[in-house]
Amino acid sequence: MQQHRQVALFCPACRSAASRPGPGRNALRINLSDVSFGARECGQELAKRFDAKIVWWFVLIVICTHFCLAYVQNDQPFLNLSEYIQGTCRLPYQYRVLMAWVLREGLRIPGLAAISARLPQPVRDPRVFILFVTSWVSLFGSVLFTWRSLTRLTKNEPYSQWASLLVLYMAYFQFPLVFGLDFFLPYDLPSLLFFCACLYCVISRRMLWFYLFFVAGTFNRETICMATLFLAIWGWEESKGREDTLELAGHVLTQAVIWIVIKLYLHHLFAGNLAETASATFYYKLGYNLRIFIKPWEWPVLLSVFGFTLPLVLAWRKWMRNAAMENEIYLLAAWFVVMMMVGVVIEIRIFSELIGYMALAVGLILYHRFPALQKAKASSPIPRPYAG
Repeated sequence: MQQHRQVALFCPACRSAASRPGPGRNALRINLSDVSFGARECGQELAKRFDAKIVWWFVLIVICTHFCLAYVQNDQPFLNLSEYIQGTCRLPYQYRVLMAWVLREGLRIPGLAAISARLPQPVRDPRVFILFVTSWVSLFGSVLFTWRSLTRLTKNEPYSQWASLLVLYMAYFQFPLVFGLDFFLPYDLPSLLFFCACLYCVISRRMLWFYLFFVAGTFNRETICMATLFLAIWGWEESKGREDTLELAGHVLTQAVIWIVIKLYLHHLFAGNLAETASATFYYKLGYNLRIFIKPWEWPVLLSVFGFTLPLVLAWRKWMRNAAMENEIYLLAAWFVVMMMVGVVIEIRIFSELIGYMALAVGLILYHRFPALQKAKASSPIPRPYAG
């Protein structure tokens, strides 16, 4: 009888079989038979889930590798890596110094040049090999953070795990595809990683980790400041009183101070570097970008941002079923306005950090718009031994 109780408590299917009423020893024999059958079913279910996870990890590793090989081969180097590592590159590119430090320290690793020399072009160059590795880690980490964020939002881990691969789908359109301005810059994919990490920290309320990623992200690229806007919109929607609002204001102010202090430090550090002149003005960039929109042959490139999913999110944003995520759509508008004045919008990689938000948005829309995707929820809890 004790064996019957232990097995039943371990597996819901077994528990259901064992709970059937029946008199005497014969009933117990039947119940134990049912429990044995239920245990086999439970074992098969666990095996299927285990196999599905192995397949997911395999798919993730292979796609990340394919992506980064295509990325380093198809995209054109924009910066002189030697100048970038030495700190003499043009501004504002040298301000994005984190990867210059990573490259500098990476080149000091014993045996790295010997390893890269045995690899095919272009990763035969040890600097490109380091960028390949950091790009791979950044892409891999971005998917993992998106997976955890979606799990928090949907409470459905199996679905969230597969939906997190939307990051890879969207990133393909903005990085390795040879269409438009396909420039390779060392800090692009790390920017995506830091932004996805910050979004996860906001959603899961892990603010200590948020500041860690925020500081590193600021040294990588100044656009990490938009993570503060994400926090402000999210926190405003989630706030329930004056104390929450004051706490949110404190976080926003602290992050603004951190961002400004780091920018002032970098401005002092690279005060002697040459800067772009005419093309760096707001008026030049705004005029150039406005002219792009009247060129129909540029429209396919612009529409391909986030893998053509932007119209879907704009049209179906109410299907996110999450007020905070719906309001975060204003983050896209703010980013677009800023980039119209400081970037070149046809170079759609400048929107790459927003993949972190768009993957979550599309994942939520698909999840609630198509109920069949929610069926994975029934099998999401993994049976655990009774601990009571």
